[in-house]
Amino acid sequence: MRKWGKFIILLMAIILSACGKPEAKYIFFFIGDGMGSVQVNAAERYLASLEDRNGIVPLAMNLAPATGYITTYSQSNYITDSGAAITAMATGNKTSNQTLSMDAEHRYPYKTIAETAKERGMKIGIISTVDIDHATPAGYYAHQPKRSNYYEIGIQLANSNFDFFGGGGFRNITDPKGIDSINVIDLAKQNDYLYINNATAFKYLESGAGKVLFVHPDVSDDYAMPYSIDMDDGSITLSQITEKAIDMLDNPDGFFMMVEGGKIDWACHGNDAATTIHDVLAFDEAIKVALKFYSKHKNNTLIIITADHECGGMTMGTSYGDSNMDLSKLQWQSGSFTELTREYHEIRTGLINELGEDTVKTDPSWALNFILEQTGLGDESKGLAINDYEKEELLIAYVKSFDEKNYKDHTEYIMYGSYDAFMITASHMLSRKVGIGWTTFSHTAVPIPIRAFGVGAEKFTGYYDNTEVYSRLLGIMAK
Repeated sequence: MRKWGKFIILLMAIILSACGKPEAKYIFFFIGDGMGSVQVNAAERYLASLEDRNGIVPLAMNLAPATGYITTYSQSNYITDSGAAITAMATGNKTSNQTLSMDAEHRYPYKTIAETAKERGMKIGIISTVDIDHATPAGYYAHQPKRSNYYEIGIQLANSNFDFFGGGGFRNITDPKGIDSINVIDLAKQNDYLYINNATAFKYLESGAGKVLFVHPDVSDDYAMPYSIDMDDGSITLSQITEKAIDMLDNPDGFFMMVEGGKIDWACHGNDAATTIHDVLAFDEAIKVALKFYSKHKNNTLIIITADHECGGMTMGTSYGDSNMDLSKLQWQSGSFTELTREYHEIRTGLINELGEDTVKTDPSWALNFILEQTGLGDESKGLAINDYEKEELLIAYVKSFDEKNYKDHTEYIMYGSYDAFMITASHMLSRKVGIGWTTFSHTAVPIPIRAFGVGAEKFTGYYDNTEVYSRLLGIMAK
């Protein structure tokens, strides 16, 4: 009897232990593409500076009870790209840059955490502010030797059977090689996706509609949603898409949702401080939506917030300034430098057509007035006065902007990258004046933060490799 009694007690202990193991039935995986710790802190500092006080206004993501850091190197390079980075986090495997959820030699695919969640009966949502066939979102549903295989990625999206796609559009709806006659969106419709790309249909979209493919109505020639700083008051935001996705995905078997703030990376590539900060703030608003859901489902919800890599080498404090940085001066920037550059080129083209290129090239006054009106740069009353050295720097860049890009000129590339020489010089000058520095137009290898709320959040503390994110999440995800 004693032996049986011990056996029963042991069996009960095992059962109770198994029952007591925390499981995440509702999983949010937020990725701020290119978002290092400085990008987040700059947004917090910006909010405080608008209140004319020292310190920060903490973002929701930085209130996470569990925080850590992850390394980001790929199998082929110490500085990763988004394809290898998302493969590491989504599958637990290193791969080469430019590869999507496959081994580095492109012999076989790796199963992603989203595909595993789908097999376990969970619904799947993939959301991004950039094109939905871009590397980060694609890494969860596509397996390609090259992240630039946009048409093939789109076909795999349409065949994925995931439940909700939302955000940017497609780079190649039809086969650019002309071999395949299948249209990606037509295929998605054939596979029972409800295709939506207008605000009214999005507004009235309700649970029970089935699988959804939502392309933001304001995507332009970059296939992405507008930067937050460029959005109209009525534009659909990342937080609204996240909220709609929750309505569509919520069910007794749970869901896995990846939400990417993809244009944080794009703004950092362009060394555009104000635009970066606005997109970080928009990303944080989406996190608040998930936190609202979490407040009602604390026992089985996990929210993870991280990045694939840092971009731009962004820092606060430059060799040009002093300790009195003031990010509030960025409030005078009226739009992203991408949008402002487009407007600048439209004006310049009109002037050239009217006056001739030689005349316009020798008179930069209109260009200086343009950046004054659109960014405040040159306005002494805003603390953005331009000295003689800085004016000369702008004038040299202005003349250079008429020349065809010479990508083989190393010095030129270091100064201007692939951007308009005058506009990128103005952007860098504005950053310096508020106290922000940049080291590159590309990615960096610095470790990036990872934050977590909810069930199993403590598993994500510490300092570890990005491949471990997958295994730690898999151990918590509901069976």
